[in-house]
Amino acid sequence: MKKLLIVAVLLLVSACGVKPTGVVTAGQAPTLRNPGSNGRGTDVILYFVIDGRLSPVTRPSGGTTDVNTALSLLLNGPSDDERASGYTTMLPRERGPIALSPGTPSAVISFPFPVTQLTQVAVSQVVCTAFAAMAVQNTYAIDGTVTISGTDGQLPSQACQAF
Repeated sequence: MKKLLIVAVLLLVSACGVKPTGVVTAGQAPTLRNPGSNGRGTDVILYFVIDGRLSPVTRPSGGTTDVNTALSLLLNGPSDDERASGYTTMLPRERGPIALSPGTPSAVISFPFPVTQLTQVAVSQVVCTAFAAMAVQNTYAIDGTVTISGTDGQLPSQACQAF
């Protein structure tokens, strides 16, 4: 019994032999924007649905990344590759002008189709995509929300709820 106790004490005292190391840096943290670009030549982040949850998808912008461009791409739905990977959308494939206008207290995004019957996931797709595009341009909604307006009315102000 004494031998077992001595072995246990020796193991505890000797630890595992791993020597402590300093902090290892891995570079900068990921970000939604490229501050030096002012929205030009950066990727656009679109929010699609996979397994019933919102998920960001990054696409090359091919030019200026503004809110209208990002939302137009969002309304076009997932690309063939994105669809093959399981991404879907809860938004209608509507065409027409999209307008972003400053408002008090929140910015208003106007669509050329009805919005009051959109699901919460569809609304979150729009709001999160809009916020990602605003971040690329170094612009933000004053109160952290946007209002979505359509041909049938306006929704309450929304914040991004990526769930």
